[in-house]
Formats: sequence, structure tokens, C-alpha cells
Amino acid sequence: MTLHHFNNHQVLPLYISVIILLASILFFSFQSIRASLVLLFIGALGIGFFTANLDPFLITWDEQFHALVAKNMLLNPLKPTLYPFPLLGYDVQNWAGNSVWLHKQPLFLWQIAISLKLFGFNTLAVRLPSIALHAIAALMIFRIGKITTNESVGYYAALFFTMAYYILELVAGKFSTDHNDISFLFYVIASFWAWFEYQQSKKMRFIIMIGLFAGFAVLVKWLVGLLIYAIWFFTLGSDDTSNWKKIKSYKPLFQSIIISFLVFVPWQIYTHLKFPNEAAFEYSYNTRHFFEALEGHTGDGWFHFNAFREIYGAGVAIPFLYLVGLLIFLYKIKISAYRYAILLATIIIYTFYTLAATKMTSFTIIVSPFLFLGLASLIDAAIVQLKDKIRIKHFVPVFTPILLVVIGFFLLNPKKIQVNHTYWKPLLNYYREADFNEMNFIKCTVDQLGDNNYVVFNTTVRTKGNIAMMFFTNYIAYEIIPSPEQINQIALKKYKIAIWDNGILPSYIMENKDIIKIQFKFENYSM
Repeated sequence: MTLHHFNNHQVLPLYISVIILLASILFFSFQSIRASLVLLFIGALGIGFFTANLDPFLITWDEQFHALVAKNMLLNPLKPTLYPFPLLGYDVQNWAGNSVWLHKQPLFLWQIAISLKLFGFNTLAVRLPSIALHAIAALMIFRIGKITTNESVGYYAALFFTMAYYILELVAGKFSTDHNDISFLFYVIASFWAWFEYQQSKKMRFIIMIGLFAGFAVLVKWLVGLLIYAIWFFTLGSDDTSNWKKIKSYKPLFQSIIISFLVFVPWQIYTHLKFPNEAAFEYSYNTRHFFEALEGHTGDGWFHFNAFREIYGAGVAIPFLYLVGLLIFLYKIKISAYRYAILLATIIIYTFYTLAATKMTSFTIIVSPFLFLGLASLIDAAIVQLKDKIRIKHFVPVFTPILLVVIGFFLLNPKKIQVNHTYWKPLLNYYREADFNEMNFIKCTVDQLGDNNYVVFNTTVRTKGNIAMMFFTNYIAYEIIPSPEQINQIALKKYKIAIWDNGILPSYIMENKDIIKIQFKFENYSM
């Protein structure tokens, strides 16, 4: 599989990252653990940068909304807005066109806002927090693997997570709900990492960390972020059932829960007091996700099992390999609390989202680290068997890095990445041309209008083009063609009006000399 569909600018970070990861594998093979982890972290940053840097535009749908709300948070971090200065009427129940925007919890938006402040209003700045969280999560997976089984399982799983196609595409903003899901995955796995560290050391700082990370998870995607507490409760009696009856057994758990509540409850109170209509609707809407298939996100009881191949690999045998690996991983774990924690977390998440009416592929990725640990256990067990059966000197030390490279290549799936981010298969990526036309339209608009106080209408070069227009410029933008009443309404508020002249504008706009007609024609980028 060649990479010639990428241009040199796109593919160079991949080559550099692969070299770094190869060095990491070699250092691990020679037992230089710390050096291998440093290189793994750098390689994870690099490969995250590679995918995040493939597209110079914001992805439809979700990423562009997240980016715009984060940008507007720089005006007021406690007032997330889509339209900070709504000039026309809006529906508070329309998350794609309202003003105050509570459709998602705010933490990941604050992260993006900080990045935008530091690095400017560009697509890479939107994706930088996800790049960093993805790389840090790999190190946490290593620690979980080391604590539960051994360093080899931890390292292999961290490497597989680093190279996993689907998660890298979330880093790149390609799949819904992009950076929200990456942040949620990070904080959930961080709460589990802190729990494993606490179980091993019993140090108070890890109780605090569990509370902080679980609270942060709620501040990203809501109450499933408290998953660690259900696991903690069930594992209290894994070695001694009498622990469930002892009040003192619950003290660390309750201490951590209190910290979590101190993290996420203030925002809920604040939004209900400050934005009561929007908050009431969004909290009701969140509840409906479990009972109704909202926004067309439907599926049967096998949805998440079928989605398994989208996340982890398309081969028929892939689910069975992960299942066997997970069983081996659980068998190798000697401490029952650790074993039950991983098993219960996986069962709870797949059961909960299978029962929920609204289905989205990314919902179950918060347990992906455990599945990669399972795959790593399978590989580790195979390597141990090879050591016992093949007596050829240096065979296993040479074979192991090659095996890891091959698995990493298949996990990365460069073919699908090229389909998603190039013109190689235009029928499978037909909207890419519209994305580039949208960016060209934004540039033409700025060239024709300058930095004046404009409201831009008819931004329909791409679906929801008004959102990208507002992110990359200081204009207020709408998709609609305004009515005469709306034109007067805007004029009274001292804004100038511009509109894309797509050849079908009504006469009352074409004859109005005060309205600037933006000239723009589509280009064919795929030729």
C-alpha cells in the first residue's frame, strides 16, 4: 500500500512519526523502557499531528460547531454561544442555529478556546488539544497494562492505541463527535488510570485525581463520565464481600465522588440560573437520547457490535481476535478487583449504549483501551509461546518488532485515511470538493468585503457554510436569503449587508445597491 495520494506536505509528518515509533519499539526491545515511552509519546504527538493536518478546513457537521463556539468563548468563557450577537430571531431548541449554546458540556470547548487564543483561528489549533490528549492517554494505557499484567502488554496496547485509525480520525475531527469524544475518552481512561494507581499505592493524591478526572469527564459528555464509581463500588467486595457492609470501605469512594461533584455541579447550577430556557431544553434533550433515536442516529441491537469493525478493523475475524485477547488479558490479571473492573466496564458500556435508542459509532470508544490491552495480551501470549518453541538465537527479538510494525500498519489503515483526506476516491469523498470551495469562498468574501461590519447571507457553498464563515472571519453569517423585512432589520442595527450572488437572487436584492453581491464560482479541485 503506497502513500502517493498524499502530497509531500501531508505525508512528511507521518514518515517522521513512523521513524520515531520504530525507534521506540527498538528501545523497548532492548529494555530501555523510559526512552521507549518518551519516543512513544513523541511519536503519538507526531502521528496525531499527521492526521490533524490533512484537512485545512473544518469538518461538517460537528467540528465546525465546536470550533465556532470555542472561538466565541474567548469573548466570554461562561457564555458559550453560536451567535454571540444574534441579529435575527432564533429558536433556542435549534442547536445548529441558536445563540446560547449548551448542546455540549463546556470543558473540551474551553480547551479548544485556549488553543485558539495561543495559536490563532485555524484548523490545527482546533485539533491541538485532541493531539495532546491522545498522546497522554497512550502513556496512561501503558501504566494500566503494567499494573494489571506486565510492561509488554502495557507497551503493546499503548502502541496499538497510538496507531488506531478510528481514534486518529476523531483527533482529525473527521467523525462525530470528534474532539468531544477524544476528550471524553481521555478523562474516562484517566479516571481509571488513577483508580488503578490508587488500588496499588493507596495514596490520597490518586483519590483526588479520580475525582477530578471523573468530574472533568462529566463536564465533557455528561453522567457516563462517572463510570469509575460504579466499577469502584462493585469491586469493593471482589476479594472480601464483607467490605460492602463496612462503612469505612466507602470512605475513599465518597471522598472522590465529592470532588467530582465539586467539579461539575457548579456549571449545571450556573447554566440553569443564567440560561434557564436553554438549559431546561438541553437537559431534557440529553435524557431523550436514551429513549428516542434522535437526529436520525438509529440502529438495532447489533449496531455497536457491527460498529466494532469500523473502530477496530474490517476483517471478519477482528472481533473474535479482540474477544480472545480480552479473555487472555482477564485471565492473566492476578488481582480480582482489576479483573472485575475491566470486565464490568466493558459490559456496562456495551449494554448501556445497546439499550439506548440513539446510536452513534463513537459511543463505546471509552472502553477501547481495554480492548487494545486485550489485543496486546494476545500478542504477548503468542510471543511467549514462540520463545518456548523456537530455539533459534535472536529469532524472537527480531520477529517481535516486525510483528508490532505489521499490526501497527493494519491498525493505522493508511488506505482509509487516504480515502478520507484526498481525491483518490472522489465518489467516497464527494464532499471534499465542497469543503475546498467553501474555503475559497471565504477567501473571496474577505477579499471583496475587507474587515468591515458585514452580515453575509446565502452562505450555501457547503452545508452549514455560515458556521465556517463565522469561524474564519469576523462577519455574522446566515445561510438564508433575507426577506425585505430582515434587510431593514439588519440596516437599522448599523450593519452592512453582503450576499453571495449565485444567479438566483430575488429582484428586491439585485436592485438594492446598498447590498454587496459577492462574486464566486465553483472550482473543480479533484481534476
